[in-house]
Amino acid sequence: MKRFRTVELEAGKNTGRPALRLAHLSDLHGCFYGENQEGLLEAVHLEAPDLIVVTGDMIVGSPTVNRRTFAFFKELTKDYPVFFCNGNHETRYQASEGFQPVYKHFAYGLWKNGVEILNNRSVVFEKNGRKVLLSGYEADLSYFSRFNRKVPSEEELKAKLGEKRIGMETVLLAHNPMFFPVYKKWGADLTFSGHLHGGYIRIPGIGGVISPQFQPFPKYDRGIFEEEGHWLCVSAGLGDHTISPRFFNPPELPVVTWYG
Repeated sequence: MKRFRTVELEAGKNTGRPALRLAHLSDLHGCFYGENQEGLLEAVHLEAPDLIVVTGDMIVGSPTVNRRTFAFFKELTKDYPVFFCNGNHETRYQASEGFQPVYKHFAYGLWKNGVEILNNRSVVFEKNGRKVLLSGYEADLSYFSRFNRKVPSEEELKAKLGEKRIGMETVLLAHNPMFFPVYKKWGADLTFSGHLHGGYIRIPGIGGVISPQFQPFPKYDRGIFEEEGHWLCVSAGLGDHTISPRFFNPPELPVVTWYG
């Protein structure tokens, strides 16, 4: 069985208020940890999160593999609320005429198996006396082109997600972490991202070497980041969509204890 690691992270300051535990799945790319994802399911159950957030790149071109992914989510939603936002692979399938049927089947499969899809929409989640706005930002494909340096504006996020709700904590699912300055300006208290695969090759003491857009040594490559009281969790991902080297960079399941 393929291996991955579970990473325990913390966000916010522990002031004694009830914390929320969020398990973060990202960039699975059709990879399996056991025939029926039993390795990944067991790891999630051991962590017993309050909710699961999924930041995309779960789709593949094979309907058979996608159906196995649906079965995995069906098991998860028996015990946990699961929230999903598209990554660039889902967005690409949705935009491609030839792959639209695959995407529609994928999105329907998630919905049918209890997954809440947050593509440019928000829902309110309540637990442990905490009321949290969960939002999902689906970026246009132009932001994922090779050598891209284009950055979305705060106005774009407002157009897609609305204004930050004053007095309510906000968790944002946004596949690309490179735009964290925009996410925090919009008002996200805690953002979950993936996409960078940890920078593929990691140099100890330095970090990830390159992003999928060929940006060298990306700043938000893997782990937890804090800027001006806003937090970002970046997963190194659970799989790879091409033959990609992973040196000092194992696949991972981040679990964030968020104090708010």
